[in-house]
Amino acid sequence: MPFFSIVIPTYNRARLLEETLASVFAQEETDYEVLVVDDGSTDDTLETLARLGDRVTTLTQVNAGPGVARNLGIQSARGEYVVFLDSDDLWFPWTLSTYRKVLTDHGMPSVVMGTSTDFHRAEQLRSVTREGPRVTLFPDYLASAGDRTPRTACVLAVRTEALRRVGGFTPLRIVAEDYDLLYRLGTEPGFAWVRTPVMVGYRKHEGSESTHLEPSHRGMAYQLMQERLGRYPGGEARRHERLEMLLYSARHVSHWLVEHRRSDLAVDLYWRGLPFHLAVPRWRYMVGFLPKVALVGLRQRVMSR
Repeated sequence: MPFFSIVIPTYNRARLLEETLASVFAQEETDYEVLVVDDGSTDDTLETLARLGDRVTTLTQVNAGPGVARNLGIQSARGEYVVFLDSDDLWFPWTLSTYRKVLTDHGMPSVVMGTSTDFHRAEQLRSVTREGPRVTLFPDYLASAGDRTPRTACVLAVRTEALRRVGGFTPLRIVAEDYDLLYRLGTEPGFAWVRTPVMVGYRKHEGSESTHLEPSHRGMAYQLMQERLGRYPGGEARRHERLEMLLYSARHVSHWLVEHRRSDLAVDLYWRGLPFHLAVPRWRYMVGFLPKVALVGLRQRVMSR
């Protein structure tokens, strides 16, 4: 049985997937299996994977989105931990060995989260240097609520049995399905946050932000609804921690939507989050956000004349 199961969902990214897999095969740590889940690609993804032989296990499904694809990988995983990697991102040679060192040095926590750096071209990652592991430990994920360091949920290693226990990813096509997963893993014992070294190169695509506006709104609205329905663990005793993280994200997304001229979506999130904000008061946001939306809208109208 391998220690790691690497789950890579992919859809019509044959050339980028080749780069991603090359970064996996260059790992110092070798005790792993690679599960690539093809989400109904129409390009030559399957032919590309076939050339790799038994280095990769290929799973296929009718196009259903990355959450469903990752869940298929989780179901098939034989490793003690599942590590997630997107099919356009890149690992450094030390990524998997760092995960293993952190796990073995710190009592095998249920969840490990790393850090990433953005890139457009692979050569931009050459300047990234290897640093010794610097890790912050928490009893569980919810206990990290007070830490305001930006989170990188696309860089996760999670105990396989914990993933199966909470049901894996939501099948909905939303942005931030990985954050929803983290909330549902919120009380699983042990959370290690790896600050250094950088673990993954996150590929930025030109013009991609505009296509994420509505899915990002849906994702944040979904998380707020899940909290309202009591579907995240921890009960009333951990409610404050959940709200601290959820509302921090909601404020960030709502400001981002305003900046990208989707004040309608931003205001909708404001109202959805307001009852929670009354429980964890952020008066500056509650009082100042709607006037900001009006001012930004006025400024945009003036500039467009």
